Amino acid sequence: MKKRVVKLILVLALVGISIVYLNAVMVGNDPITPFPAKTSVQIGDMITESASELLQSASEAFMFLNEVEIAGKNGLNVGAALQRVDMAAARVEQALILFKDIIAVGSEAGYEKNRIGRLMDFSYDQFAMDNGLSKETMGEVAAFLGRGNVLGFYRRHARNLKALLDTLNRVKADLMAGRLSENQVLWSLLQQYNRTMMFGNYASMVFYKI
Repeated sequence: MKKRVVKLILVLALVGISIVYLNAVMVGNDPITPFPAKTSVQIGDMITESASELLQSASEAFMFLNEVEIAGKNGLNVGAALQRVDMAAARVEQALILFKDIIAVGSEAGYEKNRIGRLMDFSYDQFAMDNGLSKETMGEVAAFLGRGNVLGFYRRHARNLKALLDTLNRVKADLMAGRLSENQVLWSLLQQYNRTMMFGNYASMVFYKI
């Protein structure tokens, strides 16, 4: 059990590095210019805030797994673990609320056509190959951005956040019942963090490139 938990923590450490990069590219690389200027600024602020919430959620999830790791000596501190998971879930929930607001604002504003055209003309496969990126994940991004469907991309990201929140709430429910979730559930949690961050990361790289 301890070895499996150590592997979980190592994976989450890598996830933590990824989410820092996600936050940086979403904040610094202007991922919201398909919208008119005033809307662009508003959505940019919300994207920045949502990325920060996701970053802080990952930090709390890391500390939760630290509680699991040290449980080998003295048993799991359920109270401390529950506090970490509860905060991680609250952060993801806030990130999700922000993206719902982003979708509403963007839907009302409409797109800036020239930038949408550049997204549709972008070579996603070649970009993935040139930068050593996952073709599968880039394909998922291209399915939205390559069709000029930025709002569809945002909706997909929101669904990813919702799935992550559901898993965190499952872990939370297990802790409230006085037990630790199975390793399979913890692995699922890590994979969902990773998928959610990579999806946003790749899109931000595309926006930066164009």
